[in-house]
Amino acid sequence: MNLVRAATLMAVVAIFTTSPVAAKKSKKKKLVNFESDNVRCLVCQSVADEFLVAINRVDPKKKTETGTFRIDAKGNQKKNLVPYARSQEHLMDLTEKLCDAFEDYVQAKWKSSGEPTVIRLTTPEGNMNPRFTEVDIEPDEDLNTKLKFYCRSVVEDQEDHFMELLPNSENDSILREEICVNRSKLCKTVAKRDEL
Repeated sequence: MNLVRAATLMAVVAIFTTSPVAAKKSKKKKLVNFESDNVRCLVCQSVADEFLVAINRVDPKKKTETGTFRIDAKGNQKKNLVPYARSQEHLMDLTEKLCDAFEDYVQAKWKSSGEPTVIRLTTPEGNMNPRFTEVDIEPDEDLNTKLKFYCRSVVEDQEDHFMELLPNSENDSILREEICVNRSKLCKTVAKRDEL
């Protein structure tokens, strides 16, 4: 995490944990909706979103070589140039680095409905998330390390499914439901994807 993001995170946490309103809220009983099964479901949905955000941020002109290392009888190797986004190489890189983004996530509940969520403090570009004012942060004694842990768990357990679905952009609209409901069974239903 770069220094600007770290400072932003610390400032936001300090504001919400030192204010009188936060002090009153922290005395309340912890929300039942933040039990591990529900948080895993929310993280699974955010993992699917993070994959799509990362894929869409790649320059469409960027290419990578694919092919075989075998040399045919004429001494030639079969190699092709393919778009880097959604390539096997790109998806493997993403599975290794994706959960670092969860350092910028917090547990919260929507002010409008009281429903739990996990939300980015900052946008992928590094700006303050404009939807942040729509939630109340739910303090986490683990300093959100469990969100990163759950992310790693989802990515590891569902890696084959992500590798199967992500190369084809037609699966983007069903990715959350297919991974989090149908394949992993972490969720019973999924929320509509917010544009990040």
